[in-house]
Parts: sequence; structure tokens; C-alpha cells
Amino acid sequence: MMWSNSIMSNTAEKSMHYCPSPAAETSTPWCFAGVLDRLEEGVLIVDPDHESIPYCNTAAGEVLTNLGLALDFDIILQFLESRNVDLKAIATHQTTSVFHNNFVVALNLTPLPDESIFIQIKDITEQKRLESIAETVNTMDNLGFIFSGIRHEIGNPLNSIKMTISVLQKNLEHFSKEDISRYIDRSASEITRMEYLLKSLRNFSMYEKVDCSPCDLGKFISTLHGLIAPDLKQKKIKVDCILPDDLIQVDIDPRALHQAMLNILTNAADAVRDSSDAEITITTEIESDQAQIIIRDNGCGMTEEQISMLFQPFYTNKPHGNGLGLVITRKLLTMMQASLDIQSRVNEGSTVRIGLTLTDCEQSKNIRTAP
Repeated sequence: MMWSNSIMSNTAEKSMHYCPSPAAETSTPWCFAGVLDRLEEGVLIVDPDHESIPYCNTAAGEVLTNLGLALDFDIILQFLESRNVDLKAIATHQTTSVFHNNFVVALNLTPLPDESIFIQIKDITEQKRLESIAETVNTMDNLGFIFSGIRHEIGNPLNSIKMTISVLQKNLEHFSKEDISRYIDRSASEITRMEYLLKSLRNFSMYEKVDCSPCDLGKFISTLHGLIAPDLKQKKIKVDCILPDDLIQVDIDPRALHQAMLNILTNAADAVRDSSDAEITITTEIESDQAQIIIRDNGCGMTEEQISMLFQPFYTNKPHGNGLGLVITRKLLTMMQASLDIQSRVNEGSTVRIGLTLTDCEQSKNIRTAP
């Protein structure tokens, strides 16, 4: 099938011409349509009002051929509508991708002044295939890293228990009650370590879905502060919680955000445990279309290398940690369309910012929050 840059559907009544000024024609032998026809990316113009296709370049024609679609307004319209693209409802630039006949196609739709629609159409099948391969390789690497971590985290205490029981079996008649009790305590400690790992893995999988709804951010933080303050006070850690002056409504799952905040605050508490004036502050502010929760500590801080490894499963700087806390935290926040940013300096402390979606951005623009 041959395609021409002047081709029109059988329902078209008007043509769209792309020609430069007369002065330009003296130095350039071809018009804008000729330029568009030489592009590798497909260009298609559809006129919903006149039910016509005023323009289609060669690249767009080739993509349509691969999709098994004829250059006919009704066929193109039906194809787009089946992908929830309503040409008459397009008021601003829209981008989407569709799958058809084993091809993946990217569509960029832009309304023109005469109410026709300028469509850039590109076959991205190979790109998506390569991305899928890269994602699969990355997933396999991550799975290998995770299984290696689980093997290490369970294997070490399991070997310790095995050795302890073996020693007890051989010396049960010779050991005193104190020795037997000491070996039993050692085994119990290793079992507790494995239970902690399994609990962390359960926390990772328990929130497969989040149920987001409007929530008062100030009330949420106030409730959380009431729960954590007694424990941190017992550890001699000062918690300074500055609540917003006005109502800030955010779209969250309170259970998931509660778990994420606990993980972050636990890390902050561990970071300041050796500080003589240990302090954690929790504040809020509005930035663009997000509400920010900011958690700062004056603890030991982290190096750039440590920061780069924060979200690696089972990577931890803690003697009794398992490296899953921040992995779980990022998963929960991502599922709530929330952002997470961590900055830190050695011996100066760390700052964690959680960006939450506002339920009504327009009403929240002028909200004054605590500094």
C-alpha cells in the first residue's frame, strides 16, 4: 500500500496545506508537508468536525499498516474510541500508548486552532521489548540479592541454634543448670532474631493494596506523636512536633503511612542514641501540589555511599537490623502516590521528606504551615 503526504479519506472535504512564504519558496523547493513526510515519526491530522483526515505522512501510514488499520476516518475514530480516546473532548495535549495486533504505539494528541487534532504516532514495540528485558534482568538481580539476604539472615541464627543444641546434647549430663540455661537463652535469642525477620517480611507483604481517603494531616501527626513520645522520652530523646495551624487534607491510607512513619522514626531514634542532646523534630509545609512531612534528627548522619545503599534489601548499618525497614517504607509511600527524599551528613544528622498528595490543591495553596 502506497501512502502520500496529500492523501485524504473518502469523506474529506477540505485539505490542509503547509507552504512557506513566497520568499522562502525561492530557496526551498518543498513545502512544510514535504518536511513532515521526511520525518521518521508519524504525523496524522484528524478533523472530527468534518469527519476527515486532512494529512498523513509516510511514517504514520506505515504504522497504521502494521496495526492493520486503513486510512479511513471512521476506522481511525473507532480505533481511538476503543482505547478511551475521545477526539472531541481533547482540550489540551494528551499522551497515551496503546497495544494492538502485537504492536505498542505511542500517541501524542494536540488540539489545533481549527479544532482538528494533531497526532504524533510512533511504533515503540521494540523499545518496550528492550525495556521489558531490562526490567526482567533487574528483577532477577533483585531477587537474587533478596534470596541471598534471606539465606544469610536465617542461615546464621539457624547454624548457631544447631551448634548450641549439639553442644547441649553431648554435655547435658555434665553441664550445670546455669550452663544449660545459658545455652537455652542463646538459642532463644537466635529464634527471636528469625522471628523479627519473618515479621518484617510479613509487613512487606501485608499492604498489597492501600485504601486512600481524605485525612487531616495535623490530626494524624498528633495521634502518631502521642503514641511514640512516651517510648522516645524513656530513651531520653526529645521529640519536637510542630503541627500545622490550618487544616491540611491529604489523600492517604492512615495504616500504611503510620507504618512508614514508624520505620523512619525508628531509624532516627537509632541515629541519635549516642547523642548527649538527642532530638527529633517533625514539621509540615506545603510545596506545589504536595504536603510535606519533614523528620529531622541530630544523629550520626550517613556517608554518600550509605545513602546510595539505603533501599537495598538487607543492607543495614545497625547491629540488630535486617535492612528491610526503608524498603517497606518506600513501597508503602509509592503505593500512596507519595514521594520520599532522604538527605544526610556525617555527624550532622539526617532529614527525611515525605511528599503527600493534597486532596484539594486549590484550597491548600494559601495554607500557612509551621516553619
